[in-house]
Amino acid sequence: MDDQLILITKNNQASSLGASPTRRAEVPEGWVGLRMARYQQPPVVTDRKVLGRHPVVTLLCGGEMQSHMRFGLHNVHTQLRANDLMLYSGGREIDYAHWQAREATLISVEIDLARLHLLEPNDTRFTERQLAGQPRFVDPALGTLMRSLWREGEAGCPKGQLYVDSLCLGLVTHVYRRFGMLKPARDDARARLTSCQLRRIDDYISQHLDKTIGTADLAQEVGLSRFHFTRVFSNTLGRSPYQHVIRKRLERGYQLLMGSDLPVADVALSAGFSSQSHFSALCRRELGATPRSLREQR
Repeated sequence: MDDQLILITKNNQASSLGASPTRRAEVPEGWVGLRMARYQQPPVVTDRKVLGRHPVVTLLCGGEMQSHMRFGLHNVHTQLRANDLMLYSGGREIDYAHWQAREATLISVEIDLARLHLLEPNDTRFTERQLAGQPRFVDPALGTLMRSLWREGEAGCPKGQLYVDSLCLGLVTHVYRRFGMLKPARDDARARLTSCQLRRIDDYISQHLDKTIGTADLAQEVGLSRFHFTRVFSNTLGRSPYQHVIRKRLERGYQLLMGSDLPVADVALSAGFSSQSHFSALCRRELGATPRSLREQR
């Protein structure tokens, strides 16, 4: 399996961003460029717990596709047409993926930096950045690079390894230049909570989810004034303490929905929501489905 581009489902089976292709072509044995595959998407596919170690960029060569993916609290619906692209950021589990396709043929390329042979050991232009996943985007230049790389691999690398290495480096550079974000700097001038403080806050929230949690309670847990705590908390996570608590309540509610048979009303109360209707409204807004619908998908 070393030369195959794979994501791993909960059943430990190979999958291509949720796809179980009806026809799949791999590059010939001995290929040492980026892993890639060309395949035809079945009309309907549903996968759960899909995970890949590395980013994957996928080109829809022809046909049409609709996708519905859920990862964490994010719920994404996408309509794709020929020449559209998708970018999976890598290392993030997709809880649920549903695909509908019509005559869809795709090329997927796995962005594994270890397979970039022209990259010097001290070159940090990619390792200092993280890719932001994109459910759909248009990029004719990237599509051309992917098609060229596939044709070269399919033909047995007639133009030589240096040409392949150059194509691979060009493709990865293009993707990172467009979607790479600098990782958070450790010496950021703005005041931030430490990882230890964040753990204490999350532990406190986890232990008191079924009770009322105020900003003053969280500030006291890390020894800060309420005003200063609110500011540094927002600097750290980009959301208010209230929004963070609601997110944690929603995560707990989702876990109980998926992992227990408790009535929805009891799930709502156990997660600290004031009512079942409040929990249901947040599920619809943040996850795009009612608690009952989410439970039916498990």
